[in-house]
Order: sequence, then C-alpha cells, then structure tokens
Amino acid sequence: MTRQNRSENRNVSLIREDLREILAKAEASAVVLKEVHMAKKLNTWTLGGLMVGPILGSGIILLPPLAYQLLGAQAIWAWVAILFLGGAFAWVFVQMTLKAHSDSGIAGLVAQQWGPAWGELASNYLTGAVVFGAVPVFLTAAHLWPHAWDLGFQPTVWAGVFLVVTVGLLLAGLSTVARLTLVLSTATAVLLVAAGTLGLIQAPVVLWPAFSPALPGLGPTLLLLFWAIVGWEVIGNYANEVGNPDRTIPRAGLISLAAVSIVYLITTLTLQTLAPLSTSAPTMALVLEPLFGSLAPLIAGLLGAGLCLGTVLMFMGAVTRMTAHRARSGTLPRWLGEKTEGTTPRRAILALGLTSVWLLLLVQFRAIGLEGLVSVANLFFLGNALLGLAAAWKILPTVLVRIVVVGLAVVLVLLASQGGPLGWLLAAGVTAASLVQALFRAPPAAS
Repeated sequence: MTRQNRSENRNVSLIREDLREILAKAEASAVVLKEVHMAKKLNTWTLGGLMVGPILGSGIILLPPLAYQLLGAQAIWAWVAILFLGGAFAWVFVQMTLKAHSDSGIAGLVAQQWGPAWGELASNYLTGAVVFGAVPVFLTAAHLWPHAWDLGFQPTVWAGVFLVVTVGLLLAGLSTVARLTLVLSTATAVLLVAAGTLGLIQAPVVLWPAFSPALPGLGPTLLLLFWAIVGWEVIGNYANEVGNPDRTIPRAGLISLAAVSIVYLITTLTLQTLAPLSTSAPTMALVLEPLFGSLAPLIAGLLGAGLCLGTVLMFMGAVTRMTAHRARSGTLPRWLGEKTEGTTPRRAILALGLTSVWLLLLVQFRAIGLEGLVSVANLFFLGNALLGLAAAWKILPTVLVRIVVVGLAVVLVLLASQGGPLGWLLAAGVTAASLVQALFRAPPAAS
C-alpha cells in the first residue's frame, strides 16, 4: 500500500469519526427537543382545566338564577337531567377526539366520513360561531366585571380590554393558556363548592323537593340549560397537543365532567335553599355570601369575568389552530397558515382578533345588536355540533351511541328552531357557499 493510499484511508477514517460524532449530537438534540415538546404538551390536569373553564363559563353565574326563576325549588331536577345529558354529550365527543389526528378536530372527522364538502362546512360553522360569539362573551365579561372597578368606562371599552388580553395570552402559547385556565377553573370550582357547602351547613333545612314528572316549564328550562354543557365538541382541535392522548383525554374528560357536575349541583341546591331565606335577588352572589359576606358580589363578578376569559381562550384557540391547518392545506389564504408543528398560529390569532375589534365597533355604534350576534353564533355552534354527531353515527356504530346521538340531535334541532331570521340567513349563506366552493374546488394533484 502506497503512502498516498494510507493517507487517504486515514482521511476517510477521520471523516467517518466526524460523521459519527455529528450524528450522535443530532440524535441527542432530537431527544432533547422531543422532551421539551412533550413537556409543553397538555397533561390530564391542564387539559381538564382547559375543558372545565369554558364549559362552566359565564353559565355558572347566569344560568342557575334563571333556572330558579323558571322552576323555583324544582330547578334541581332540570339540572340533574341536563347534567345526565351532558355526560352523554361529553362521552360521544371524547370518543371522537381520540380519533382526531389534526388541528382540524371534529371537522376533519366529518370530512373523512361524509366528504370534504361537509368537513369544510363544519369548519366554517365553528369559525362563524366563534367570530360572532366572541364579542358577546367579551361584553358579558365587561358587565360581570365589578362596578367598583369599572373606572367609569363603558362596557365596550372593557370588552376591548378583555379582547386585547385574550389575544396576548393566545400569542403567548398553548401551555400558558392551559395553565391559566387550570388556575381559573380550579379557583372557581373550589370557591363555589366551599361557599355552597358552608351555606348548606348553616341553613336550617336543605330544600330538596320531591320530583314532579308533570313539571310545567321543564322543557323550555332544559333548552336554556343545554348551553351549560356545550364545549366538548372543540376538544378535538387540541388532540395533537395532548401527551399520551389515549390515556390523557378520557381521564381529563372524566375529571372535567365530575367537576362541572359537582359545581352545578351544589351551587343550584344552595341557591334554592338560601333564596327563600333572603330578601335579595337570587343571584350567584347569594351562594358566595356564607363564605365572603358583603364581598360576595365582587367575587361573583371576578369569577364570572375570569370564566368568560377562559371560554374565549379555548374556543378562539381551537378555531385559530384549525384556521392555520386549513390555510396550509390550501382551503384558506396561505398567509394565515404560518405555523409549524407545535407552535402558535400567530397570523390566525391576529386575524380573528381584528375581526372581533371590527364587530365590537359595530356593536358600539349600534350597527348590529348583541342579540343578533348571539343568535347567529348559536346557530353556527348547533350546526357544527350536529355535523359532529353525524360523524359519530358512522365512527362509533354501536346501538348505544346511536341512541345517544339521536337524542342529542333532537335537542340540538329544538334549540336551532329558536334561532332568529338573521342567524338563519347567515347560516344558509355559509352552507351554500361552503358546498359550492367544495363542488368547484380543483382536486388535489396526485403525488
């Protein structure tokens, strides 16, 4: 072997060693990045907090007093029925979430089972629901915000403040949002359960009425209370951000359902027990009085505003992730899809935030009414949920699931029948536009 050959062999050996070292460092970096990414994924508790906050939402402050005004002490039975229905709703959509493998969530499953046109329709329904529904939630938070701290500003100004805070939190990332909603949900649940339990202990008698099957007003009350269990259908949009989803999602769903049920039942029972003993109006401040005394209205306002914030964080977060996914797939303008796997969809968040600013200005100048926005958002939410149930019919083809699906669909249709003309007009327009767009869209090029 010549000296030149020996030199070349040494060079090859050195190159091989360098390559091995580079590969070893690359593998180590990949392991570290994977560990960091997994650390940022949602676990049982952060996902549970993300679920509980929006499902309780402002409803825990507003709905129990309304139910009491409609049914009096018998309202507890309406809550038992609606929470049973909520368990079925949660069960179906948790099972669906386990099969969702992209940021499109349930809409992706609708597309798989019924075709791309219906998947796009589900996506547009959910987007429309959040576009039109976010501003009413911001305004609700503004009205619940303690008047002692309003600084003389109009509710629309405070709604704008809540909007800016929401956009800022969403831009900070999912892990920040999840931790915040966990804190808000836990604080609300603990305070309401503690205050309610103390109120029941201090009351001379707990008012638990006998069930009356022929209860006047039960039907309308159940339709009103159904909004207390809406929110499970957007969990699928976070499926990619859950660590060990087959284990985490069912556990988080069970914990969330138990927490929501306990909070609603204790607060409702406390309200109907204390209301006859009080001269003040039956509000959730009455439930908090045994623990906070004269500070109860202030605490109720803070909790309500915080839960409104948790609600919009979850729904806007779900829609912006879905929007970025649709943009990357070519359904929406591609500039909205600036998002690599596991990062924040900043452009989609900013676009949705600017849309909310525009709608808030329309409300401020009375170009559109708050009731109109709520009506439109409700119909879009119901349309998305109905399409999700249609996908569940095919994905979970058992007799029990189909019975549950039919029952839930009947309730959703009854709720949709109460929609206003503006809501129906926009829903019809979005439906037609979505189906026509899907019909004339060019098929994807074969790879």
